[in-house]
Amino acid sequence: MLRSPLIGLGARRIWTLGVVLGLGALLWWGGVVWLGSAQLRQAQEGGAGHYWPAVYVEAQPEEATLEALIAELEGWSRVSAVHRREPAESMKVLKQRLGEEEVRRMGVEAAMLPVILEVEPAVMPGRSMELVAQVAALEVREEVVAVDLPEARALEAVAAWKVLGGGLWAGWLLGLLGGVLGLGGLLWRVREDERAEQAMLERFGASQVALSRPTLVRGLVVGAAAGVAAALATVVSLNALRGALEPLLLDATLGAGAAVPVMMLQVLGGGLAGALAGWVLRRPQRGDSKRPVREGALRPLLEWRS
Repeated sequence: MLRSPLIGLGARRIWTLGVVLGLGALLWWGGVVWLGSAQLRQAQEGGAGHYWPAVYVEAQPEEATLEALIAELEGWSRVSAVHRREPAESMKVLKQRLGEEEVRRMGVEAAMLPVILEVEPAVMPGRSMELVAQVAALEVREEVVAVDLPEARALEAVAAWKVLGGGLWAGWLLGLLGGVLGLGGLLWRVREDERAEQAMLERFGASQVALSRPTLVRGLVVGAAAGVAAALATVVSLNALRGALEPLLLDATLGAGAAVPVMMLQVLGGGLAGALAGWVLRRPQRGDSKRPVREGALRPLLEWRS
C-alpha cells in the first residue's frame, strides 16, 4: 500500500475504538471467570484434601451400630482410614485446652461427650470435594449428632459454579463470536474504503500478498490492542476479585502471579482472533478488483502524494 494500513482505521476511529473496547471486555470477562473458577477449585480441593471430616456419634452408642458405621466409612473408595476417638480422649483434650477447673465448673463429664470418627481422605486429586459431600449426607442418620466439614459457604460456591459455569461459558462464547464478527465488519468496511487504491496497485503489478497484507495487519493490531486492554483490566480488577473470593476460599492463594498466564492468553488470544479475521478478509472477493474505477477515485491518493 502507499500508506500505513492503520490510517484506514483512523478514518473510522469510533468504530475501531468500539471494537477494541468490546472485544477487550469479552476477553477480560473470560479471563476473570476462568481465573476465579480455577482459584476457587484449587483452594477448595487443597483445603478439603488437608482437612479430615469428623463425624460425631451420639454419646454411648451401641457398639454394633458404631462398628457398622465405621465399616461403611472404611468401604468408601475416597477414604484411607477412619480414626476413632473415645469420649475419654476428648475429655482429656478438653481439659488441656480449658483447664480442669473450667471443665469442672461447666459440669462436663466424659459420658456426655460423643464418639468422634475422623475420616482420613485417600490421595485422590480432584475427588476430595465428593468425599465432603458424602460425609455431609451422614448428618441425617439417627446415630449421628453432627458432622464437621469445611466452610459451608465454600461448598455452596463450588456447587453453584457447577450449575452456572456451563451457562456462563456458553454466553461468553456467543459474546466472543459477536465481537469477532464486529471486528470482521470493521476490516471489511476499511478494505472496501480502499478498493480504489488496491485496484490501482493491482494495475501496477502489486502481488496478492502485498494487497492482502494491510487487512491482516489491521486485524492483528486491533485484536492485540483488545488483548492488551483486557490484560490491563485484569490487573486493575485483581484486588476486587481477590476480595470477592477470600470469604469463600479455605486457602486464599490468589495473587498477581496467578494472573500472568491469563493476561498472556488474553493478549495472544486477541491477536490470534484479529489475525484470523484479517486472514479471512485479507483481499476483496474474486472479480472486485476488475470493476471499473470510479472517476476521481484516485484523487485523494494524488493529493496525499503531493
